[in-house]
Amino acid sequence: MKKPRNLVVLVVFAVFCAWIAGCGGCNPEPMPTGMNPTQGPESGGTTVRITGEKFDMKNGVTVTFGGKAAQSVTVPSQTEISAVAPGGMAGQSVAVVVTNKGKPEVPATVPQQFTYTDATPPTVTMTDPGDGTVLSDYEDSLDVRNSLTVTFSEPISSDSVSISVAVARTADSMSEPMEAMLPGTVSGSGDSVTFTSDMPMRAGRMYTVTVSGATDMAGNALASAHSFSFSVTSPEAVYKYYVQEEDIQGGNGEPALKRIAARPEIFDNAEQWERLVAANQDYYVFDRTRLSVGQLLLIPRGSAWGDK
Repeated sequence: MKKPRNLVVLVVFAVFCAWIAGCGGCNPEPMPTGMNPTQGPESGGTTVRITGEKFDMKNGVTVTFGGKAAQSVTVPSQTEISAVAPGGMAGQSVAVVVTNKGKPEVPATVPQQFTYTDATPPTVTMTDPGDGTVLSDYEDSLDVRNSLTVTFSEPISSDSVSISVAVARTADSMSEPMEAMLPGTVSGSGDSVTFTSDMPMRAGRMYTVTVSGATDMAGNALASAHSFSFSVTSPEAVYKYYVQEEDIQGGNGEPALKRIAARPEIFDNAEQWERLVAANQDYYVFDRTRLSVGQLLLIPRGSAWGDK
């Protein structure tokens, strides 16, 4: 009777030893002590080295970042894990958890958190005027507006923004632009910037704006230049004109007559100012050096004046 009892004891002891040598002995709780780096782009892909003890080389480990599984995990030694971070939300810090795959699975949290940084470049979300806008409602054909605004998807550094404005004639304009580019300066704060031109934008012109170089607060730059265009229609040609205050503010006499002749509704050409003098002095005593606000000027037109 003793032999069977001894046999049972031996079997139980053998099973116990197998358990100790198997799962019970090969899967201790992991003990992570640190990781490097502790931050990476929101798009994911950062390779993180986790250090510690008792990482399961035989069965492997799982690593999660804020509950999301790492893109890949390798265990080169019991004291090191290499894990590739998944994507996350910019500005969010998440817990990194390590779990040995063998039974029992006991998760252990790395002391540091992993922070996702902004990796998304800004984009242009709105412009004023909008692309394709045709401006036809204005008071002064030589001073329609002097600024335009560009709004981005996030705050940007205004110093990083470059804006160029190309100028071309419209189909209804009587002249070509004097300059091909409109000079100006860029200023702004937050998510928008304003381009202020050194000279007023005028009727009879198309303005093509190109925005480039905009960088957000994290250093991400606009992926590619953004362009948009708007135009200002020319007013109908007039046969009489009343001198306005803005015509003489820059100087009376010849400067005022040149400004009037340059108007799109007059000749669209400042150099034709003498044509105004020739026509009006035939009708009344005309002092070309002393124009007054509200004074009537006749605008000569026709083949007799060289018009086609």
